[in-house]
Amino acid sequence: MRRFWTAAVAGVVLLSAASVAGAQQADLIYEPYGTWNGYRVYLSPARHTDSGGRGECGSLGENDLAYYVAWDATNGNYYNDVYDPASVNRNLLARGYKVRIGRGTLQSAIDNSNAWGADLHIPIHSNADVSGQCSRTDASRFGTVVIYWSTSTNGKNLATQLRSTVGPSSPGTSDKICYNPGDPCTTITLGELRYTNAVAAYMETEFHTWTTGYNWVYNSPVWAWRIGWGVDAHLNYP
Repeated sequence: MRRFWTAAVAGVVLLSAASVAGAQQADLIYEPYGTWNGYRVYLSPARHTDSGGRGECGSLGENDLAYYVAWDATNGNYYNDVYDPASVNRNLLARGYKVRIGRGTLQSAIDNSNAWGADLHIPIHSNADVSGQCSRTDASRFGTVVIYWSTSTNGKNLATQLRSTVGPSSPGTSDKICYNPGDPCTTITLGELRYTNAVAAYMETEFHTWTTGYNWVYNSPVWAWRIGWGVDAHLNYP
């Protein structure tokens, strides 16, 4: 199983930090394998300063887990949760999207997404509740949570589609969507929902504070194709 990345991936363009205002590290931009369907998708992995100390029940911190989810959603070779490198539905590029993966700061993700003209903006995280209780098995306490900006009808639809496609694969059974600000799902205003021009949905893929959930997130090569499925469903399969 891969747990690394390389710039020598077909179709990837590295932008220098100097070329995009506010970027601290080069974003990755990928071209679709075939004909572009006209849509740009910005994937924004977690960038917590305390990644690795957020109760993760394994060796990787949340930031790395989230980056691998984004990479697999873009480049993966699974469909219907089985290895299928010829499937036209195996990842976002095969489905016809241009994809950009944010590798800088929170502000650069917002700025770069807006400047690039993203149609969809999807922050990718894993969730946390309490630390030091990795052996828990009550699936009803966990699941996939997708958050949208309270006044965005399209954001709500994207969140609903991602919950519907990703949630059934995650081991937790309490899959839900939440609005921001004001919903008890989160107590802070999420800038990547409020300040991005694109339709946005903020994914908490699963809780990394139980071993079953952590292992599922880590195994993203198998299930990350579902993000492309949710995007397609939201856009009515362009």
